[in-house]
Amino acid sequence: MLVGASCVSFSSNQTGTTGPAGMFVSTDKGESWQQTSALPKADGVKSINGVSVNRLYEDPQDPRALYVTTPANGMFYSFDDGKTWRQPEGPLSSGFVYAVAVHPKNKCVIFATNGRKVFRTDDCLRSWTEVDSELRSDVSVRALALNPFPPYQIFQGKTNGDILQSFDSGNGWQVVKKFNKRLVNLVANPLKENLLYAIMKEDGLYRSEDGGASWVSTKDKLKKLSGGLEYRRFALHATKPDTVFWISTYGILRSDDRGDNWTAMNLITPPGSANIYGFAVNPQNENEVYYVGTIGNRSLFYKTVDGGKNWTTKKVPSGQLPTVLRVHPTQTNVIYMGFSIPPKQK
Repeated sequence: MLVGASCVSFSSNQTGTTGPAGMFVSTDKGESWQQTSALPKADGVKSINGVSVNRLYEDPQDPRALYVTTPANGMFYSFDDGKTWRQPEGPLSSGFVYAVAVHPKNKCVIFATNGRKVFRTDDCLRSWTEVDSELRSDVSVRALALNPFPPYQIFQGKTNGDILQSFDSGNGWQVVKKFNKRLVNLVANPLKENLLYAIMKEDGLYRSEDGGASWVSTKDKLKKLSGGLEYRRFALHATKPDTVFWISTYGILRSDDRGDNWTAMNLITPPGSANIYGFAVNPQNENEVYYVGTIGNRSLFYKTVDGGKNWTTKKVPSGQLPTVLRVHPTQTNVIYMGFSIPPKQK
């Protein structure tokens, strides 16, 4: 399951969280958890358990290669399934990193953005080249997506709804769409050529089937549900190119026609009652679905093995806010959970 996450918006009642942040892993489908936070340094092994996890990305060719973006500590990467983490030197070693995109055929070519600039590495994070910058103080780059098919162009999405593309690894850019809406993510479907999704913070999901040249809105059905347009998470089905999942304030919705029609999953939590930031589906069994729901400062891990007819719950391994879930694509008993520390209320 490929997950398109975004910067998390914390609600005003998320206070009093405790415990570590960083990454946790379960090897028994969520029955038990342990931290996976080792950060080897020259002066000893440190930890990322105080780091807020914003997004988790994987290399499309190598599921052992993971990339974590954070709102204050730059980005981290792991080439051993998250057992150990490292940080690249240079401009992405601190501050907010919003998005990462790994080339589908060359794992050493990676794009990343800190909102103000877009960078590219051609040598597996050893060095970075600035390939674009945003000079407007009220606009920032929030999303990156690489076309999984030739010519492998790179897209960037900005908070004002502008989408740009480059056919030469970021050396030159052209605007392909101006949405004039608050854009939070771009997701390219690796199963169907030219199928691209643009995700708006409060205006639902837009779809392009010609590589970004034209777009259609899927919000007519979403807006009939209370909070249905208010984005939390978006995910692609691992094997069905027309199936997507939309997680909003309302709850979890599934579409089998690329967003034209939606079916709501039956959850334990009533519609609109819980903030769902972590969501994942077993890529080898679509009836096995996981999510983490947060009400106030209390979160629970939810699991179904029958497509939502029945759910079981477990405690989460930290009192911080669970923001990321990932099922390992080949070892499906292994699940990752990432946590963020909400900002203190002023």
